Amino acid sequence: GGRGWRAGNGSAGRPAVVGDTSGGDCQNAGSDPTHREARTMHARAPQDTAALVPGRPIDDATVWRGADFPDDRSWVHGLDGAMVAEILDAARAAAARGIAAKDVTPARFPLPLTSKLIDRVWREVEHGPGFALLSGFPVDGGDEDLVRLAYCGLGSHFGRITVQNRDGEYLLEVTDKGKGYDRQSRGYHSTAHLDFHNDGTNTVTLLCMEPAAEGGQSMLVSGPAVYNAIVREAPQHLAALHRGFHHHRRDQREPGEAPVTPYRTPVFGFYGGLFHLAWAGPSIRFCEDEGVTITDAEKAALACFESVVERPELRVCMELRRGDLQLVNNFLVLHARTAYRDAPGARRRLLRLWLDDESSARLGPGKMDWYLPQHSRFTRTGGIARLSA
Repeated sequence: GGRGWRAGNGSAGRPAVVGDTSGGDCQNAGSDPTHREARTMHARAPQDTAALVPGRPIDDATVWRGADFPDDRSWVHGLDGAMVAEILDAARAAAARGIAAKDVTPARFPLPLTSKLIDRVWREVEHGPGFALLSGFPVDGGDEDLVRLAYCGLGSHFGRITVQNRDGEYLLEVTDKGKGYDRQSRGYHSTAHLDFHNDGTNTVTLLCMEPAAEGGQSMLVSGPAVYNAIVREAPQHLAALHRGFHHHRRDQREPGEAPVTPYRTPVFGFYGGLFHLAWAGPSIRFCEDEGVTITDAEKAALACFESVVERPELRVCMELRRGDLQLVNNFLVLHARTAYRDAPGARRRLLRLWLDDESSARLGPGKMDWYLPQHSRFTRTGGIARLSA
């Protein structure tokens, strides 16, 4: 079974649950000084984390299995009435000052009553399982602009809000817009099943505005748990996964720019002695259409990785309800989504943020570097240059 939370990671056991004990429906279990100030405000002391050794199993709170997160939602953090009121009041104050949602920062969106919960959730995302779920976020009331500002305001306490695509979107709507999921289109505007992958920046958050009529389950898997399985069962594939792969940039590139990254991105990496994961299977395989050779040994490593990721016992599965807010550490956890069907006149609709947390100890390559390198802190700090050397 899963090992869950462990001593030595800033917690003597699983954190106390706040609020939500309702039954679950899941079938399977920069350099911005305001953010440095926020980390100090929430007393986020550095963790005494031992450097990991590549090729050896990882044994810490980032390793878990689906059974560690039961369907009863006992691990979900509920926002209470005082927190909701504080978040909405802060949003109204920011709106009155003319602050755009993408420009909100912790200093411009103070949440003293909610700060202890924010810090607890931050520690789960950074030092624990790598994800957390909040319930009860205020999505009703008819003023969507206020909801969006409130979402960005709370999100800003977990990192700087970053652009997500070359259309310049900072707050992205995940909903069906009739687009496919192929070499020229990312999957968030389709109803398609999305295989396990990770996104750009440290943290991706989703706010459920409207669930699907059927399907659309969110699934998560621990990257270190996948790594451990391969270390123990198929270590012959580690070299290829550590070396990494080229990625197709799809439609997220400048005209005339090469369609494929000129460098390889490791699937498993260790930066600063910490584990890092970067995975998007389709964008690896699309490279073959551009003349990139993927050897038989590399294909065997990819198949091994995908077979482990798809093991049902490793994943946690959740039905996102209205007002649920999911936070996922992109460097630790892969996420997926089942295909879904909308009801007439009621589309599944989520709002998504990518957050760059400069207080995080983890930083490595990923989608920001492939699609939006000018906005990537890893690229700016020389990380891609070192990969390319």
